[in-house]
Amino acid sequence: MKNSAVRAQAGFTLLEVLLAVAITAMIGVGSAQLLNSIINAKQGVDIRSEKLASLQRFNMAVSRDIEQIINRPIRDIYGDEQAALRINDGDYPLEFTRAGWRNSPVAEDPRSELQRVAYRMEPIDSEACEVAYARLQSWGVNQPEGECLVRYFWPVLDQASVSEPLTQVVLEQIDGFEIELLVSEESADSESEGVTQETGRNWYTDWPAINAGLGGVETPLVIRWRLELPELGSIERQWFIPWGDF
Repeated sequence: MKNSAVRAQAGFTLLEVLLAVAITAMIGVGSAQLLNSIINAKQGVDIRSEKLASLQRFNMAVSRDIEQIINRPIRDIYGDEQAALRINDGDYPLEFTRAGWRNSPVAEDPRSELQRVAYRMEPIDSEACEVAYARLQSWGVNQPEGECLVRYFWPVLDQASVSEPLTQVVLEQIDGFEIELLVSEESADSESEGVTQETGRNWYTDWPAINAGLGGVETPLVIRWRLELPELGSIERQWFIPWGDF
Protein backbone atom coordinates (compact mmCIF):
# COMPACT_ATOMS: atom_id res chain seq x y z
CA MET A 1 0.00 0.00 0.00
CA LYS A 2 2.83 2.39 0.83
CA ASN A 3 4.67 1.64 -2.42
CA SER A 4 1.56 2.45 -4.45
CA ALA A 5 1.27 5.89 -2.82
CA VAL A 6 4.87 6.68 -3.58
CA ARG A 7 4.42 5.76 -7.23
CA ALA A 8 1.26 7.89 -7.44
CA GLN A 9 3.14 10.99 -6.18
CA ALA A 10 6.11 10.58 -8.51
CA GLY A 11 6.75 13.46 -11.06
CA PHE A 12 7.62 13.38 -14.78
CA THR A 13 10.64 11.48 -15.85
CA LEU A 14 13.60 13.26 -17.47
CA LEU A 15 12.69 11.78 -20.83
CA GLU A 16 9.15 13.14 -20.60
CA VAL A 17 10.44 16.61 -19.65
CA LEU A 18 12.89 16.64 -22.60
CA LEU A 19 10.18 15.49 -24.96
CA ALA A 20 7.83 18.27 -23.77
CA VAL A 21 10.59 20.88 -24.15
CA ALA A 22 11.39 19.63 -27.66
CA ILE A 23 7.75 19.78 -28.74
CA THR A 24 7.37 23.29 -27.28
CA ALA A 25 10.54 24.40 -29.08
CA MET A 26 9.33 22.99 -32.39
CA ILE A 27 6.00 24.78 -32.02
CA GLY A 28 7.82 28.02 -31.17
CA VAL A 29 10.19 27.78 -34.14
CA GLY A 30 7.34 26.94 -36.50
CA SER A 31 5.25 29.84 -35.20
CA ALA A 32 8.19 32.25 -35.59
CA GLN A 33 8.83 31.10 -39.17
CA LEU A 34 5.14 31.40 -40.02
CA LEU A 35 4.98 34.89 -38.52
CA ASN A 36 8.14 35.92 -40.39
CA SER A 37 6.69 34.62 -43.66
CA ILE A 38 3.47 36.57 -43.08
CA ILE A 39 5.43 39.76 -42.33
CA ASN A 40 7.60 39.34 -45.45
CA ALA A 41 4.54 38.64 -47.59
CA LYS A 42 2.82 41.75 -46.23
CA GLN A 43 5.91 43.87 -46.90
CA GLY A 44 6.06 42.51 -50.45
CA VAL A 45 2.40 43.30 -51.02
CA ASP A 46 2.83 46.80 -49.56
CA ILE A 47 5.84 47.51 -51.79
CA ARG A 48 4.01 46.27 -54.88
CA SER A 49 1.01 48.40 -53.93
CA GLU A 50 3.29 51.44 -53.59
CA LYS A 51 4.77 50.76 -57.03
CA LEU A 52 1.33 50.43 -58.60
CA ALA A 53 0.23 53.64 -56.86
CA SER A 54 3.36 55.34 -58.22
CA LEU A 55 2.48 54.12 -61.72
CA GLN A 56 -1.02 55.53 -61.33
CA ARG A 57 0.40 58.91 -60.22
CA PHE A 58 2.68 58.88 -63.25
CA ASN A 59 -0.24 58.10 -65.54
CA MET A 60 -2.30 60.95 -64.07
CA ALA A 61 0.56 63.46 -64.30
CA VAL A 62 1.46 62.60 -67.90
CA SER A 63 -2.18 62.44 -69.01
CA ARG A 64 -2.86 65.85 -67.47
CA ASP A 65 0.09 67.31 -69.40
CA ILE A 66 -0.37 65.66 -72.79
CA GLU A 67 -4.13 66.11 -72.94
CA GLN A 68 -3.55 69.87 -72.73
CA ILE A 69 -0.70 70.23 -75.25
CA ILE A 70 -1.09 73.41 -77.25
CA ASN A 71 0.59 74.70 -80.40
CA ARG A 72 2.50 77.58 -78.84
CA PRO A 73 6.24 77.89 -79.62
CA ILE A 74 8.52 79.52 -77.06
CA ARG A 75 11.75 81.52 -76.87
CA ASP A 76 14.69 79.80 -75.21
CA ILE A 77 17.35 81.47 -73.06
CA TYR A 78 19.16 82.62 -76.23
CA GLY A 79 16.05 84.21 -77.71
CA ASP A 80 15.68 81.55 -80.40
CA GLU A 81 12.23 80.18 -81.18
CA GLN A 82 11.63 76.55 -80.22
CA ALA A 83 8.80 74.39 -81.52
CA ALA A 84 5.73 73.87 -79.38
CA LEU A 85 6.45 70.11 -79.32
CA ARG A 86 9.95 68.61 -79.42
CA ILE A 87 10.89 64.91 -79.32
CA ASN A 88 14.56 63.90 -79.07
CA ASP A 89 15.46 67.40 -80.19
CA GLY A 90 17.58 69.05 -77.55
CA ASP A 91 18.36 68.45 -73.91
CA TYR A 92 15.15 66.54 -73.21
CA PRO A 93 13.59 63.48 -74.89
CA LEU A 94 10.22 65.23 -74.67
CA GLU A 95 9.40 68.92 -74.32
CA PHE A 96 6.17 70.77 -75.05
CA THR A 97 3.84 73.62 -74.15
CA ARG A 98 0.62 72.88 -72.28
CA ALA A 99 -2.38 74.90 -71.17
CA GLY A 100 -4.42 74.61 -67.99
CA TRP A 101 -1.80 75.64 -65.43
CA ARG A 102 -4.23 77.04 -62.91
CA ASN A 103 -3.62 80.18 -60.90
CA SER A 104 -4.34 80.40 -57.22
CA PRO A 105 -7.83 81.90 -56.71
CA VAL A 106 -6.33 84.40 -54.26
CA ALA A 107 -3.31 85.35 -56.38
CA GLU A 108 -2.82 89.11 -56.53
CA ASP A 109 -0.52 88.90 -59.57
CA PRO A 110 -1.80 86.02 -61.78
CA ARG A 111 0.78 84.36 -64.01
CA SER A 112 0.27 82.77 -67.41
CA GLU A 113 -1.82 79.60 -67.50
CA LEU A 114 0.50 78.17 -70.16
CA GLN A 115 3.44 76.07 -69.01
CA ARG A 116 6.56 74.62 -70.59
CA VAL A 117 7.10 71.00 -69.58
CA ALA A 118 9.82 68.39 -70.26
CA TYR A 119 10.56 64.79 -69.27
CA ARG A 120 13.94 63.12 -68.85
CA MET A 121 15.52 60.13 -67.09
CA GLU A 122 18.11 60.95 -64.41
CA PRO A 123 20.53 58.78 -62.34
CA ILE A 124 18.87 57.57 -59.15
CA ASP A 125 21.65 59.09 -57.00
CA SER A 126 21.34 62.54 -58.61
CA GLU A 127 19.84 65.56 -56.88
CA ALA A 128 16.78 65.46 -59.15
CA CYS A 129 16.01 61.89 -57.98
CA GLU A 130 16.57 62.56 -54.27
CA VAL A 131 12.89 62.01 -53.46
CA ALA A 132 12.84 58.76 -55.45
CA TYR A 133 15.98 57.52 -53.68
CA ALA A 134 14.46 58.13 -50.25
CA ARG A 135 11.18 56.51 -51.23
CA LEU A 136 12.91 53.38 -52.55
CA GLN A 137 14.84 53.08 -49.28
CA SER A 138 11.56 53.27 -47.37
CA TRP A 139 10.39 50.34 -49.50
CA GLY A 140 13.34 48.26 -48.32
CA VAL A 141 15.74 48.90 -51.22
CA ASN A 142 18.91 49.76 -49.29
CA GLN A 143 21.08 50.76 -52.26
CA PRO A 144 18.81 51.80 -55.15
CA GLU A 145 20.30 51.62 -58.63
CA GLY A 146 19.21 52.71 -62.08
CA GLU A 147 17.35 55.86 -63.04
CA CYS A 148 14.17 57.73 -62.21
CA LEU A 149 11.86 59.70 -64.50
CA VAL A 150 11.72 63.43 -63.79
CA ARG A 151 9.21 66.01 -64.95
CA TYR A 152 10.67 69.48 -65.52
CA PHE A 153 8.59 72.65 -65.69
CA TRP A 154 9.51 76.32 -66.01
CA PRO A 155 7.95 79.19 -64.01
CA VAL A 156 7.86 81.27 -67.20
CA LEU A 157 6.99 80.33 -70.76
CA ASP A 158 9.49 82.41 -72.74
CA GLN A 159 12.72 81.89 -70.87
CA ALA A 160 15.37 84.33 -69.78
CA SER A 161 19.03 83.60 -69.14
CA VAL A 162 18.28 82.99 -65.45
CA SER A 163 15.27 80.74 -66.00
CA GLU A 164 15.76 77.40 -64.24
CA PRO A 165 13.27 74.54 -64.35
CA LEU A 166 11.69 72.99 -61.28
CA THR A 167 11.63 69.21 -60.90
CA GLN A 168 9.07 66.58 -59.95
CA VAL A 169 9.73 62.82 -59.75
CA VAL A 170 7.00 60.90 -61.61
CA LEU A 171 8.52 57.38 -61.53
CA GLU A 172 10.94 56.12 -58.88
CA GLN A 173 12.67 53.52 -61.08
CA ILE A 174 12.69 53.13 -64.83
CA ASP A 175 14.91 51.15 -67.19
CA GLY A 176 14.04 53.10 -70.32
CA PHE A 177 11.35 54.86 -72.31
CA GLU A 178 10.76 55.65 -75.97
CA ILE A 179 8.44 58.18 -77.54
CA GLU A 180 6.84 58.18 -80.97
CA LEU A 181 4.57 60.71 -82.62
CA LEU A 182 1.85 59.94 -85.18
CA VAL A 183 1.57 62.85 -87.61
CA SER A 184 -1.06 63.61 -90.22
CA GLU A 185 0.39 65.17 -93.38
CA GLU A 186 -1.81 67.33 -95.55
CA SER A 187 -1.34 69.22 -98.81
CA ALA A 188 -3.42 71.93 -100.46
CA ASP A 189 -6.09 70.74 -102.90
CA SER A 190 -5.26 72.27 -106.27
CA GLU A 191 -8.92 72.25 -107.32
CA SER A 192 -10.37 73.79 -104.14
CA GLU A 193 -8.81 76.98 -102.84
CA GLY A 194 -8.10 76.92 -99.10
CA VAL A 195 -8.94 73.22 -98.76
CA THR A 196 -6.35 70.68 -97.65
CA GLN A 197 -6.34 66.96 -98.21
CA GLU A 198 -4.64 64.36 -96.02
CA THR A 199 -1.87 62.61 -97.91
CA GLY A 200 -0.71 60.19 -95.24
CA ARG A 201 0.09 59.42 -91.63
CA ASN A 202 3.52 58.52 -90.32
CA TRP A 203 5.19 57.71 -87.00
CA TYR A 204 8.23 59.80 -86.04
CA THR A 205 10.77 59.25 -83.25
CA ASP A 206 12.18 62.79 -83.72
CA TRP A 207 10.16 65.97 -83.95
CA PRO A 208 10.19 68.40 -85.67
CA ALA A 209 11.35 66.02 -88.38
CA ILE A 210 13.54 67.32 -91.19
CA ASN A 211 11.65 65.54 -93.97
CA ALA A 212 8.12 65.71 -92.51
CA GLY A 213 5.48 66.89 -94.94
CA LEU A 214 7.90 68.16 -97.58
CA GLY A 215 6.22 71.54 -97.61
CA GLY A 216 2.74 70.44 -96.58
CA VAL A 217 0.92 70.86 -93.28
CA GLU A 218 1.81 68.47 -90.45
CA THR A 219 -0.52 67.93 -87.51
CA PRO A 220 0.46 65.74 -84.53
CA LEU A 221 -2.34 63.29 -83.74
CA VAL A 222 -1.14 60.70 -81.23
CA ILE A 223 1.84 60.38 -78.92
CA ARG A 224 2.96 56.92 -77.83
CA TRP A 225 5.11 56.05 -74.81
CA ARG A 226 6.89 52.72 -74.31
CA LEU A 227 8.18 52.23 -70.77
CA GLU A 228 10.51 49.55 -69.40
CA LEU A 229 9.97 49.16 -65.66
CA PRO A 230 11.69 46.85 -63.15
CA GLU A 231 9.53 43.81 -62.33
CA LEU A 232 6.54 45.15 -64.27
CA GLY A 233 8.28 44.89 -67.66
CA SER A 234 7.18 46.72 -70.80
CA ILE A 235 4.20 49.10 -70.74
CA GLU A 236 2.79 51.04 -73.70
CA ARG A 237 0.42 53.99 -73.52
CA GLN A 238 -1.02 56.28 -76.20
CA TRP A 239 -2.68 59.68 -75.94
CA PHE A 240 -4.55 61.76 -78.51
CA ILE A 241 -3.12 65.25 -78.88
CA PRO A 242 -5.58 68.20 -78.90
CA TRP A 243 -3.48 70.11 -81.40
CA GLY A 244 -4.49 73.61 -82.33
CA ASP A 245 -3.06 77.08 -82.80
CA PHE A 246 -2.82 79.25 -79.70
